[in-house]
Amino acid sequence: MNQLKNLKEVDMLPLSNDYVFKRIFGKGGNERILKSLLEAILKIHIQKIEIKNPEIPKETIDEKLSILDIRAEINEDTIIDIEMQVGNTTAIDRRLVVYNAKLIAGDIKVSEEYSKAKDTIVICILNDNVLKRNAYLSLAMLKYEETEEIRYVDMGYKKEDSYLTKMCKYYIIELPKFKKKKPKVADLLEKWLYVIGGDQKMMDECKDENEEIKEAVKQLKEMSADEYERELYEIRERSRLTYNTEMNEARRKGLAEGKAEGKAEEKREIAKKMKEKGLSIELIQEITKLSLEEIASL
Repeated sequence: MNQLKNLKEVDMLPLSNDYVFKRIFGKGGNERILKSLLEAILKIHIQKIEIKNPEIPKETIDEKLSILDIRAEINEDTIIDIEMQVGNTTAIDRRLVVYNAKLIAGDIKVSEEYSKAKDTIVICILNDNVLKRNAYLSLAMLKYEETEEIRYVDMGYKKEDSYLTKMCKYYIIELPKFKKKKPKVADLLEKWLYVIGGDQKMMDECKDENEEIKEAVKQLKEMSADEYERELYEIRERSRLTYNTEMNEARRKGLAEGKAEGKAEEKREIAKKMKEKGLSIELIQEITKLSLEEIASL
């Protein structure tokens, strides 16, 4: 690696950047680090893990809409897609469903039997508050609504099924909510979120208590001190900022055009009423500034 400075002095790259996140958690050979994070989120023991897409194609670094996700299989029966979402969170609920559907569709093509389809989990770590929920970690599944009284049939079930299936799960983590709470470190998940959130003080404390976190922080420092890696990070950031700027400009333009169209429509309505009252087209034009042809067509 091309070292920039002493590792103790290096400015740490943010793990909340999708490129940096994938380089640390999705790189081949870092299965142990990813396993620790997933165990903290899912609250399960993982016996076996395989990263399915460790590579980062160079052409995706500067693509504004490219997704740098991590796909992995755990315990040979569950497929996981984990993504650090740093920019566009528009329609995140629908996008999560689409991500999961792609996991299922890809697995079905391999097994060719519905009964052999693996469980799927989509994990999205957001650098923004999106959900109207009082929790920084939310788990969603396909759940039944309460039975309406008019639809009730006494089948003798003491306890009804609550879920259509538990094979599809969605975990959404909102970092700003975690930072707002500033919880005491009670479990492994909180340690990881302090590290991912970039809290330097807590990062130093947490890495001394967990070998996987210690290794992740070590690799993050090495990555941060490498000129080439910093350049790729900056390209990715510029791409994201360009996309956000373009989207914001498009929204502003759309609002301006909408307001202009609204004013024009208002003028047409006024002209129409004036015309119904018998006012001359010339007078209507003078007041509304509409063209004679437009007024005549009303």
